[in-house]
Amino acid sequence: MRILLISHTCQSITEGQPKAHALASLPGVTLRLLVPDRWHRYGQWRLAQKPVNPSFEFQIGKVRFPKVGPAQSYLHYYPHLADSLREFRPDVIDLWEEPWSLLSVHASRLRDKWLPNAKIVSETEQNIDKKLPFPFERFRSYTLRHADFAVGRSAEAVAVLRRKGFTGPAQVVPNAVDSELFRPMDRATCRNQLNLSGFVVGYVGRLVEEKGLLDLMNAVALCPPDINLLLVGNGPLRPILDQQSRQPNLARRVTLLDAKPLADLPELMNALDVLVLPSQTTPRWKEQFGRVLIEALACGTPVIGSDSGAIPDVVGNGGLIFPERNPAALADAIRQLHRDPIRARALGESGRRHTLQHCTWLAVARKMHDIYEQVLSAPQTSPHALTTARATS
Repeated sequence: MRILLISHTCQSITEGQPKAHALASLPGVTLRLLVPDRWHRYGQWRLAQKPVNPSFEFQIGKVRFPKVGPAQSYLHYYPHLADSLREFRPDVIDLWEEPWSLLSVHASRLRDKWLPNAKIVSETEQNIDKKLPFPFERFRSYTLRHADFAVGRSAEAVAVLRRKGFTGPAQVVPNAVDSELFRPMDRATCRNQLNLSGFVVGYVGRLVEEKGLLDLMNAVALCPPDINLLLVGNGPLRPILDQQSRQPNLARRVTLLDAKPLADLPELMNALDVLVLPSQTTPRWKEQFGRVLIEALACGTPVIGSDSGAIPDVVGNGGLIFPERNPAALADAIRQLHRDPIRARALGESGRRHTLQHCTWLAVARKMHDIYEQVLSAPQTSPHALTTARATS
């Protein structure tokens, strides 16, 4: 089984390449990973990082238009992709890119021309049914007509694919966490290292309005004074959060730290009593997964999440859910875990068990491997896609 995985996320040793390592470890897999030489991510340029001792072929491809217009990451493509396809001749092309990207259209067209028997798996996180601006809606329509299988990061994402006309087989495959990195550690030691005390509520991620951080601060202000808040990240909301933290009912209860590299997050997750993701749905965005949730759960730390997007499904039995934009309800959830440490610990342990079973890189790789086998064994019902199969979940 020859797999070509195309992904800008796999530029990173920690964010995406573990998926490639796990895939390549499975029997019968010959994997080539294609990543862009440069990428514009959250306002900063990033270069490809070479993997350490890979059991797969790592290809850094020059891309055009890695940052164009408001869409930025969806107009890039590899001008030499045809050469790679003809030389490697994959059985499956796994597009870990949104279906409305120019790259997805480009890869689909090249497959049709040079490798008509190869299968295309299209992956998406988009969980809002919205009409994209020209030409991206056409790009998505083209990709979905030519894809043999679709993978959504959540059930909502798969439902959006259906509403956009995809009739082939589809499946939910979650994001993944490095369970060797994110693991239970001595919590007292972790708290001492970070100089934390009391009952610690934490948030890790971008400091932006749609993450609901002002609601989180207002919720903590409604809680007993021994409940403290740790915010870790960078973003445009930082000055407002800093100002808010000086209010009398929050004074000396809020700690703001700059964003940390992934390797530093396990210690932080183990220092928390609960991690909160209070995301707020907007007309153009809602939480697509919330990887920080499974990072906390892998450490055995319980979580609290709003009901935005995929959060309830990711939290599962590992924490509590509150109605988004409701600081009073969030405060009540925090107080519940504060009053009942036995319940909090049980939630964290339950979440860890579920995460280890379904959300490790190896578990996700096995799900993708099953999809590759399924799509390769299915009868060809049209020149380019399996258009009559029903969805699986």
